[in-house]
Amino acid sequence: MIGDLRVRLGLYVPSKAPDELGGNATSWVFSRSLWAAIEPRSLTERQENGRLAVTQTYRVIIRFQKSFPQRARFMWGDRILRVIAASDPDTRRERLHLICEEEKQ
Repeated sequence: MIGDLRVRLGLYVPSKAPDELGGNATSWVFSRSLWAAIEPRSLTERQENGRLAVTQTYRVIIRFQKSFPQRARFMWGDRILRVIAASDPDTRRERLHLICEEEKQ
């Protein structure tokens, strides 16, 4: 398993700060770097406002972390991957399988 984790990702977590209108503004703050394995999963095409919108999902595998944040993003080169779901596939606390969706910038 360790040899499969060849991709370096930056983990970002949300940080809220009050804005001038009385609400909250969310910014994404670097938390730490992780080694991961990334596998493309599905590609979905749909029409959105008369244009073709494409959504790519990935399975990202990392070492198990019991305090993995509920909301998180990864930076993978110039791509942003939003974490949709996390699971411990064999309940041995060795690795996490994360389903991620690529965000278009």
